[in-house]
Amino acid sequence: MHQAAAHKTPRKMRMTGLLSSHRTSSHNEPADLFLTGGTIINVYSGELLQANIAVKGEKIVYVGPSTHQAGKETRILEVDGKIIAPGYIEPHFHPWDVYNPVSIGEEALRRGTTTAFSDDLIFYIEMGPKLFQDFMDAFSKMPIKYYWSLRTAPQSPMKDEKQVFSVENLIDVLENPGIQSIGEITRWMDLINGDPEMARVIARTKELKKRVDGHTAGAKYDKLNRLAMAGIESCHESINGQNVLDRLRLGFYVMLRESSLRPDLSLLLKTVARSRVLTDRLLLTTDGSMPEYYHRHGVTDHLIRIALKEGIDPITVYRMVTINPAVYFGFDHKIGGIAPGRDADMVILEDILNPTPETVISRGKVVAEKGRLIEPFPEVEWEKYFPAASFSRREWVANRDLFRIPVSGQITRFPVIELLNPAITRTDWTDFVSKDGFLDLDTSRFLIVALISRDGSWITTGLLKGFGNGIEALVSTYNTAAQILVIGSNPEAMRTAVNRVLEIKGGIVIYDKGRPCYELPLPIGGVMSEKSLPALAEKEKEFQSILFSKGYPHHDPMYSLVFLPNDFLPEVRINYRGIIDVKNKKVLWPRRDLA
Repeated sequence: MHQAAAHKTPRKMRMTGLLSSHRTSSHNEPADLFLTGGTIINVYSGELLQANIAVKGEKIVYVGPSTHQAGKETRILEVDGKIIAPGYIEPHFHPWDVYNPVSIGEEALRRGTTTAFSDDLIFYIEMGPKLFQDFMDAFSKMPIKYYWSLRTAPQSPMKDEKQVFSVENLIDVLENPGIQSIGEITRWMDLINGDPEMARVIARTKELKKRVDGHTAGAKYDKLNRLAMAGIESCHESINGQNVLDRLRLGFYVMLRESSLRPDLSLLLKTVARSRVLTDRLLLTTDGSMPEYYHRHGVTDHLIRIALKEGIDPITVYRMVTINPAVYFGFDHKIGGIAPGRDADMVILEDILNPTPETVISRGKVVAEKGRLIEPFPEVEWEKYFPAASFSRREWVANRDLFRIPVSGQITRFPVIELLNPAITRTDWTDFVSKDGFLDLDTSRFLIVALISRDGSWITTGLLKGFGNGIEALVSTYNTAAQILVIGSNPEAMRTAVNRVLEIKGGIVIYDKGRPCYELPLPIGGVMSEKSLPALAEKEKEFQSILFSKGYPHHDPMYSLVFLPNDFLPEVRINYRGIIDVKNKKVLWPRRDLA
């Protein structure tokens, strides 16, 4: 179906039978907000319908031709000729990618996203189960609705992960109403291999009628069968059309992604259109995109625009970002459509082909007009959730010897990490000679890479290529390990940059020619900034410019920082265990304990 379907004449709702004498009290009371003259995208029937909408409190109380609820004190929005769609739903959000849930929430809301189902990873790791539940409660009152997905394991090995991610802790948090799914399950091979603790958590999730979000990147068809049997219900990791069809045919909900790292949506939708598959189980997501990408392109409105450009029927497209995710999470009685009893989350559009809203209504109130929020989000007491004193358990300073690699013997075969794209690596086994008991390397060919615990108690040191060789020192606490990642060629500059990051208690720092040339403090957990999204977009462009000038060859350098310490992407990673072969779970070079 093509965009021409968008121009069919809207139907008017009939008066007959709609004005019953048996009205509820809310049906008789004057509305707080009344929209008149607009055309509704009815995601239930697939129609465009002319109707009025009455809102009382945070709920829609009437949809139809009558004006009886437009009282003297009612705020009237005359939207003749406009399109009214349900508020957009982001089903797989990472509100910690340098921005924080307030700054990205403000950006998403002004562009029409009124609900976000969000990843808890950094929040749970740093807060622990009890404080994270307090955090969820505080954010449940934001103008944008935040619901959460509970990780069952970290993305990078942790010293105390068995305790933090114990079954008892997970089930306690899982029963909180703010949690609506578990996932994304990156350690899916553990599930296939019958991990009993993961199975217990999934079983309890099913009992609570919550969802199990997968991360099935790399899983072939037979393994997808086994993951479906184990309880996985969705995946956002399709990178080609066959991935989409395989998962859809096996009963998964498929989240089609367009992100700064993986701008795949057009390609995936071509398969959807060509194959003429049903779309009820297709959702659209931005996954975790970087600030500059969101600021330049948009959020959910950007996804809609891409889908419309691909010729997907407009009502089908809007269903993918409204009722489809609502049904997936079992929330279609609350969100995802415009009908009595639903939450009053709506966007007013100039035209169905222009998904960036003129007006956004969330929780029954007009919250944005002409691309601007009416008022900012409430301030958050970040120190309560991420106390500065918790950044490191002790005072310490880095020295340049941290970045030397001790070896024995004259020749050492070493597992160099080669970066193939922003996220994927391979192992390049290379022979090095030793000098004074340490690896002797040519920093014009290799960079030193290290992951250091925030408290300086351990370090894994390795070598990196494919990142560009002009970097003296880059230090970042923005990564999925939430530890100190160091990349560079000059140990003295690296030492100085690490100590600067310790001083500001988290951030990204670059040194060049012995001097600082870039600094982005990340005071919220060492991972997030307090800056607005537009300000972060400018800082990201500055960061990219520096790295590109130093030879970084890929398109999204921030993601390289995110993923180098993880434990699930191929082929080789640097983390708490050491330099590891991900597939075989083998330590290729161990970490060193320092204190």
